[in-house]
Amino acid sequence: AVVSTQSTGADEVERREEALEEAVLTIVHVPLKIMEVAGECWEALDKLVTSHNTSLKADLQVAVRCLETGIWSAYKSVTFNLGDIKSEEVRTELSTKAKVLLDKSEGIAARLLSALDG
Repeated sequence: AVVSTQSTGADEVERREEALEEAVLTIVHVPLKIMEVAGECWEALDKLVTSHNTSLKADLQVAVRCLETGIWSAYKSVTFNLGDIKSEEVRTELSTKAKVLLDKSEGIAARLLSALDG
């Protein structure tokens, strides 16, 4: 009977650890998805920047910065929570994906801001 109780206790610990890992993955995937969805806005913003009325210049600069900041903020949330993921492979995959999205965002933002300043 004691062995059965210990086994049940070990099973419970394992289930809790799996549930915690699943929760952490969700916590990381939400801001990662935000980065992806927000990144889809760059194309529309690019069109506005290339055909804008000069009176909208400041508004478009703010829009670029806001989008860039939102993506950067989501990136920080991803990287903050990556340390809680046990699998090194999963951490590396998610970290790389987030970094690619951030780098793309920063590049587009710099290009658009330069176009607006030019």
